[in-house]
Amino acid sequence: MAALRVALVCPYSWSVPGGVQAQVRGLASALRARGHQVEILAPADGPVAEDGFLALGRTIPFRDNGAVTRVALSPAALVRTVRAVRTRRYDLVHVHEPMLPHACLGALQSARVPVVGTFHMLNVSERWYRLFGPVVRQAARRLRVRIAVSEAAREFVSRFLPGDYRLIANGIDACECTRAASGESGRLLFVGRPEPRKGLPVLLEAFDRLPGSAELDLVGVAPSDVDRLANGLPATARERLRAHGRVPEAARRELLSRADVVCAPSLSGESFGLVVVEGMAAGVPVVASAIRGYRDVLPAEAGMLVPPGDAAALAGALRRLLADRELRHRLGDAGRRAASRYDWSVVAEEILAVYRLALAP
Repeated sequence: MAALRVALVCPYSWSVPGGVQAQVRGLASALRARGHQVEILAPADGPVAEDGFLALGRTIPFRDNGAVTRVALSPAALVRTVRAVRTRRYDLVHVHEPMLPHACLGALQSARVPVVGTFHMLNVSERWYRLFGPVVRQAARRLRVRIAVSEAAREFVSRFLPGDYRLIANGIDACECTRAASGESGRLLFVGRPEPRKGLPVLLEAFDRLPGSAELDLVGVAPSDVDRLANGLPATARERLRAHGRVPEAARRELLSRADVVCAPSLSGESFGLVVVEGMAAGVPVVASAIRGYRDVLPAEAGMLVPPGDAAALAGALRRLLADRELRHRLGDAGRRAASRYDWSVVAEEILAVYRLALAP
């Protein structure tokens, strides 16, 4: 394929880490490595020191799907979006969460080149599609190709926007997920925001039931969040908690490389288990809730699934893994093999095949 000039449009604040932002950044890097020119268009709530980034304006937070979502809703953000997609001479525009304002929906409605849309959402409230059904159904007709990141995401969006969806999973840099030698203390790792649907209180309750040598690293969780959520834990358990807050990517990979088990206790609303797949790629066994987005990516030979919200079952699975190093290694090796299909070397080629389809006469 000849070099393309592509706009990747993200509706969520670039200043706040999130799964969709990580996917847009990873895809941009993979496409640039293949010789394509890529610009990222997204709102931001502060300066962004990244080449190839075009800020669309500040965002407004609102609560949905058990989380706080930040999108740009100002008329100025819409004007910047329309101006960019019409004047910057893109060959193709790729919008992530096509129906969210103003970045993606504005880009979709105003672009004069083929548009590809990736649907990530598994939103238990269904609020946006129900309130603005006629608007999004009309806009969806402009999509040349639709992508869903999982079967769960495809089933969700198809209820409101029936049609054909290409199933292309989220990507990871598998080669950057390295595994360090297993320690003796039993290090558990949680990566996520301290929001109810991520299930952190369930994990803390399970952690209190584990042997006294276990340690728990919390990435994306600040010490103040632990003070709020871990009030009921005894001091001996709280001393073995480490709340790292938001950390740079290199620090997160370092913590992953030293983990003995990755914990993903989310309760609902996950269309794809990105943390699960990254743990697998690092050769770390994963204990995850048996929700749709996690069941689809975690094979039985790479980890354990437990009922969501069941602290006793979660503690039992963690206890079993921490007590059996050979089992951890066996599950970790299987996970590394299974995660290879999610590497950007595979996923980027699948997306480029979609671009070729979208650009075909």
